[in-house]
Amino acid sequence: MAVDYDLFPMFVKEQILTAAILAAGALFAVEPLVKDAVFTAFDTETTGFSPKNDRIVELGAVRFRGDGEVLAVTNWLINPQMPIPFYATEVHGITTEMVTNASVFSAVWPECAAFCQDSILLAHNATFDTGFLRAELERAGIETPALPVGNTLPLFRRWFPQAASYSLEPLSLFLGVQGERYHRAAADAFYIINIFNEGLKSRPGMNLRQLENDAGGFERLDGRKN
Repeated sequence: MAVDYDLFPMFVKEQILTAAILAAGALFAVEPLVKDAVFTAFDTETTGFSPKNDRIVELGAVRFRGDGEVLAVTNWLINPQMPIPFYATEVHGITTEMVTNASVFSAVWPECAAFCQDSILLAHNATFDTGFLRAELERAGIETPALPVGNTLPLFRRWFPQAASYSLEPLSLFLGVQGERYHRAAADAFYIINIFNEGLKSRPGMNLRQLENDAGGFERLDGRKN
C-alpha cells in the first residue's frame, strides 16, 4: 500500500504542534508528555538474519499519537534483488514471486522517510530493524537520517515484569491485545502500538524523558545516541 499523500497537511499540523510542545517545555522546564508526541511504529521482514548478506522484503509503518490515535498506515513490499529462502518464507509468508515486480529499497525509501519525519520511531528488538535499514541505506548511497529510535523490547520488559515472554505474539496474548496475524510488517507494527497503549494506561502522565529512561535510552537511526 502506498503512502496517502492527502494526509501530509495533517503531518504539517503535527510538526507545528510538536514544535510548540518542545518550545513550551524548554521555556517552562516541563518535559513534553508521551500522550502529545507523535510516534511511528515500524517493522521489517527480511530474507534472513544478516544485514550484510540479507535484504529487506517488507517494511510496514504506523504513525500514531501517544494518546492512541492512529494517524496513518503504510506498507511496502520490496524487491530484495535476490531469492527469498524457504525458511524466511516460512516465517513471514512472503515469496520471491510476491516481490518480483515490487520496487527496490532505494525507490521506496523517500516515501518511508517522509512518512517517518518528525516522529519518534518505535521497533521491537530495534537493533535488528535499524541494522537492516542502515545496511540498505549504505548500499543505496543514501545518508542515514538522525531519527530517534526507541526499542520496545527493553521498554516492555520494564513495563510488564510479570510476563513470561517478550516476543510480540505471547506478550500480546498475555495482555489480551492479540490479533489475527503475526510476522508481517504492518501487523507487527500494530502489535507494538497495542502493547504500548496498554502500558500507558497505568502511566497517563508519563513524559518523554521517563519513556526514554524506561526504554534504556533512545538511539538515532544513524547509530548515534540521542
